[in-house]
Amino acid sequence: MGKWSSRVAGAVSRFWPGQFGRKSGVAAPRATPPDYVVDAFMASDVGCVRESNQDSIAFVSPGDAEVRRRLGVLAVVADGMGGHNGGEVASAIAVETICRYYYATTSDAAAQALALAVREANGAVFRAAAADSRLEGMGTTATALVLVGSGVLFAHVGDSRLYRCRAGRCRQLTEDDSFVAEMVKNRLIRPEQAAHHPARNVLLRSVGTQEKLWVIAQHGDPPQVGDCFVLCSDGLWDTVDAREIARIVDTAEPEEACRQLIQLARERGGSDNISVGVLAIRALEPDSPPA
Repeated sequence: MGKWSSRVAGAVSRFWPGQFGRKSGVAAPRATPPDYVVDAFMASDVGCVRESNQDSIAFVSPGDAEVRRRLGVLAVVADGMGGHNGGEVASAIAVETICRYYYATTSDAAAQALALAVREANGAVFRAAAADSRLEGMGTTATALVLVGSGVLFAHVGDSRLYRCRAGRCRQLTEDDSFVAEMVKNRLIRPEQAAHHPARNVLLRSVGTQEKLWVIAQHGDPPQVGDCFVLCSDGLWDTVDAREIARIVDTAEPEEACRQLIQLARERGGSDNISVGVLAIRALEPDSPPA
């Protein structure tokens, strides 16, 4: 197996106590029935072809119970693009900025805070590219998920994806900001044609490639015990389909599921960096106090 990366998660940990790139028993707010815990694992692999990993990942579980009550836990996947080390720089800036700005909010308005955090990330990447000619044109995707009490929030730019898996079935919550996805939406090509279309990696939106970026946070159905949320870069979903993702997360714990998914993508060529995060909603044991 390739190199597993947690470089951005490590950098973010200077600002918030929490668990990064590993399992975490994270309790939901006591006041939100039913209580649950989040068992999470995130991993990134360079793949079989690329020389460097331009993906970045983070999972933040605040150690402060009040912050966790207001803002919950946050997972982010970003897939950078740009010459030299531009993609790696862009994704790292985006992930760190999203985590920093999201948890800097003093209100309970988690959806607004998440949208603003992604917009701030766009500005941070854009300014970094403008300040260094070697980074000109760099950008990144960004998919961020927040689980807070009975709420599911996500914000998305690019073609990294968020899935919700339940009982062996997987539903994509995000829509790819890509040329091919737009063609499918407008019925110019069929979904099965999109998988092999030569322009399938052409993005219509990305973080940091323009000065202003419109982003909103979307609301999902409340989390239920047994749900698994999967974030991933296109290095995973381009070769491993939603049915396979659902089967693996339904039968393995988050850490093992990440390993199996990455290994499967590598066995199928691993032509891109592969990043995945699995967040499983588990029942809170009656006698177990929240973490």
